[in-house]
Amino acid sequence: MQFEDLQTAVPKALRTWSNLTDTADDPLAQLLIVQQVQTNASGSASATYQVLRSGIQQLQEQDPVGAQILTDRFVDDQTILMTARKLNLSEDQVKRRQRDAIRNLTQLLWDQETAVRQNRLHTLQAKLPPPTYTNLFGSQSHVDQLLGYLTRPHAPGVIAIVGIGGIGKTALADQVVRAILPRYIFQDIFWLRVSPDDTNGALPPEAILEKIINDLAEHLCPQTTISSNGRIACLRQTLKNRPTLIVIDNLESEADTTLLLDALNDWAIPSKFLLTTRVRLPAASAAYSLVLDELPQATAADLIYAQAQNLNLTDLAQAPDALIHQIYAVTGGNPLALKLVVGLTAVLPLQQILTDLTAAQISEIGQLYRHVYWQAWQSLSPAGQTLLEMMPLAAGVGVKPAQMQAMSSLTEQQLWPAITELVNRSLLEVRGTTWERRYGIHRLTESFLRTEIIHWPESP
Repeated sequence: MQFEDLQTAVPKALRTWSNLTDTADDPLAQLLIVQQVQTNASGSASATYQVLRSGIQQLQEQDPVGAQILTDRFVDDQTILMTARKLNLSEDQVKRRQRDAIRNLTQLLWDQETAVRQNRLHTLQAKLPPPTYTNLFGSQSHVDQLLGYLTRPHAPGVIAIVGIGGIGKTALADQVVRAILPRYIFQDIFWLRVSPDDTNGALPPEAILEKIINDLAEHLCPQTTISSNGRIACLRQTLKNRPTLIVIDNLESEADTTLLLDALNDWAIPSKFLLTTRVRLPAASAAYSLVLDELPQATAADLIYAQAQNLNLTDLAQAPDALIHQIYAVTGGNPLALKLVVGLTAVLPLQQILTDLTAAQISEIGQLYRHVYWQAWQSLSPAGQTLLEMMPLAAGVGVKPAQMQAMSSLTEQQLWPAITELVNRSLLEVRGTTWERRYGIHRLTESFLRTEIIHWPESP
């Protein structure tokens, strides 16, 4: 609801004062200040009634006569003539003062609503992991499509962003969530990331479901210390009564998503689930899948130019279309692959990189990543390798420079050049804020380090 809508809704709510109930027909039901009263209400009075009553009482301080007119006219259901006689005013004066009072009441309620909205937005945004991108290319149509499904009040309750690794699923999910929060459709949000077990690798599907149940129950059912079935029942009831947006990021296998779907569909509506996964959901499922394809060449070119400019690679930032076409022909339109190749040009001639990739006869994106990651690893300084090697220990939100220094045992003089080097190779993601920088790595970078460097350190 915007201010213009409120200007119509407040007079309507006043006119229907005696019939106000907490129903979908309530003209002020969309206001967060009304929803707050509804959540905390202990009596049977309408939440809108309480909000209007409180607003008129506050109006008393700046416009006593106007507040009295609203009380007489709408609370006590008196006619304009009766109110005029009571206040020793003409009927025209009462009408004019009533219009002014309604306008002032509307502004007062809007000021309250704005404060509550700002507070909620700040609270919900604080629950999100720091964004790992500065700009997404070719994403607006996807954002609009996902917003359409998330804002739809009914099914589907589960929406999935599907695509290969490095295609930008997590970044798109983050962009969509940040776009929908200011619409105030959801009262709460949770971002759950499915991470591999530090010892045994990928978590089995049953463990993923149990982790999701436990993580959500910790926040939504903190008093529940009963069985798993009891936690599930509590979660279902809470999510059915409190519209909540839950992001489950980084599902990798068909088994992961198949096991989750029945549970999530049962908990959904009005709550919604947004998944990022590498596998398509079953066609028969009551969920919607948005499949991300590689970037078209024109959009990939925009990404290459922007990345080159960010890294101050002047020649590449001004490269002719023919050269961009060469890069695209070898790497395809996968955003992470494009960034990694651009990062390599800081130390290797572009033509050498492309020739090497072509000679490798790479047929799958996984092979491309492995090849490019090895090239990037071998181009790093010893300090850069040391720092990158410890990054799988970083938390999902990233780590601060002081923690990175302690974990890597680098000196401060070694640390900052190593951070710059890794950022320039697109091997390190800059997160956090201007005042508190954190650094993390992409899931595929972590996978490369775990399998190729930490466990299998020999060069291929």
